[in-house]
Amino acid sequence: MTTSDLPAEGQPEGTEAPFDDVITLSTSTSEDGVVTVTVVGEVDTFTAPVLRSTLDSQLEQQPRELVIDLSGVQFLGSAGLAVLVETQKSSRAREVALRLIATTRAVTRPLEVTGLIDLFTIADSTAR
Repeated sequence: MTTSDLPAEGQPEGTEAPFDDVITLSTSTSEDGVVTVTVVGEVDTFTAPVLRSTLDSQLEQQPRELVIDLSGVQFLGSAGLAVLVETQKSSRAREVALRLIATTRAVTRPLEVTGLIDLFTIADSTAR
């Protein structure tokens, strides 16, 4: 099952919705209760609040695990890093496992430079 958390005007539900063509978010839930939020585009000051809202709403559902797939992210700014840290704290408080899919230098480099990479479980694919 795949749904979009950002339905665009006139766009049928269940399709990906672009946010000013800068970020696209889609959410899927596997049969074993793992929720994956796939992020494509740039996570910056303008798009980070949209990502935060999506991640918060998923955490409210208390999934067994939340996976944030960042493999389609071309830019991860400080606002995006802040969202990831806040999500990590929220997931820990709710006892929800959190995993990041980080396959590109655009994502891994900011995490490494800031020393935040050690806060997260990082995977290079959605496979367990």
